[in-house]
Amino acid sequence: MHFDIQLPDNKSLRIRELVSSWVRRGEVLPISSADCRDIVIMHRALTTISASVETRLIASLQSGKTPSSSVAIDVEDCGAAYRFLMPILAATPGTWRLTGTPRLLQRPILPLVEVLRGIGADIERVEEGWLIQGRLFRPVETICTSSLQCDEIDGSLSLTIDASQSSQMASALVLAAPLLGLRTLHLTTPDIPSLSYLRMTLACSREWPVTIPGVEVSETPIGASGDWSAALFWFAYARLHPEHSFSLSPLSLESIQGDSIISQWFNMLNMFISIDNSNVEISAEPLETMPRLVLDVRDNLDTVPVMAALAALLPADITFRNVRNLQYKESDRLNALATQLRPYAEIEISDNEFRVVGNGQKIVAGAGFDTCHDHRLAMAFLLFPNAELNDTDCLSKSYPGLLEQL
Repeated sequence: MHFDIQLPDNKSLRIRELVSSWVRRGEVLPISSADCRDIVIMHRALTTISASVETRLIASLQSGKTPSSSVAIDVEDCGAAYRFLMPILAATPGTWRLTGTPRLLQRPILPLVEVLRGIGADIERVEEGWLIQGRLFRPVETICTSSLQCDEIDGSLSLTIDASQSSQMASALVLAAPLLGLRTLHLTTPDIPSLSYLRMTLACSREWPVTIPGVEVSETPIGASGDWSAALFWFAYARLHPEHSFSLSPLSLESIQGDSIISQWFNMLNMFISIDNSNVEISAEPLETMPRLVLDVRDNLDTVPVMAALAALLPADITFRNVRNLQYKESDRLNALATQLRPYAEIEISDNEFRVVGNGQKIVAGAGFDTCHDHRLAMAFLLFPNAELNDTDCLSKSYPGLLEQL
């Protein structure tokens, strides 16, 4: 049978567009009821910030005093909102409490905080998150530190950030660049994870261009808005169910989204892939031998859960390299996958490699899995026949319509 699948919008791109519009034009772009939870969280946060700024201005004009009470910005489990809003709040007058789930507050952000403190930001760690005393930045008035250089001609900033744990920390500074006066951003190491997402940020920030030595703005078009991370589920599902074919839209084979690399991976898994306008057609050809792949996923960490589950089910032998930063995601994905896939596959795990060798056994329907409230793990475990998941609400984070489509 043939199925037409409407994919959700790419949340990473949409969130960057929301932030870029607010920073550069003070406009909160509209969203739709079909948008995933991460987009809703960012939209709600920007709306709250806008309303607070307006209230603060009105109070100042009427009484000559500005409110001193803090405004809570709860980003729940949205890592992008957590990091992207940190420099924005630091550069927006007011008292802010940036908070989220306990797991979110454990995720890396300190390198970003230290860079902002280095240019004079008032950021304090408190029990429920971060207390930020926002103020307008005037780069020419800041004091230069080891992570900051001041251009004596135009007062623009040159900052250095350690983004080795997450490219989002570099993206956060690029998105907030007009508020900070930032023109040049240096990375302590060019070998950062998920570099394609930083290139995506640069592509969304052309109105205030920031130069990052060693990182070029991608010439690849943004492409259709469908999410390649969501499309991965259907690529894997089609590989497991060769009796079906699928049309995925809106999707472009040429896309700025780093996860579009899966089209190359699935070519190696004997999948037929073609493009028809903004539809990608996929179907599986017979597998004559056991697939053996070695995938460098430094730039595509979100693909690992689904690809690992696929390896266990095919069977296939897939080694994933540069997986260390999986521990910093919505869950410790590396250990969660290793623990829960071991009954179905041989697992080898090292400091920076993860190997899954499926043994071809028939998987008993109705196997139970703990998603760790992680949407990527939920997607992966849904590939198992009639899987019983302890939490599927987490799918709303990136793919709210998946269960209905499945």
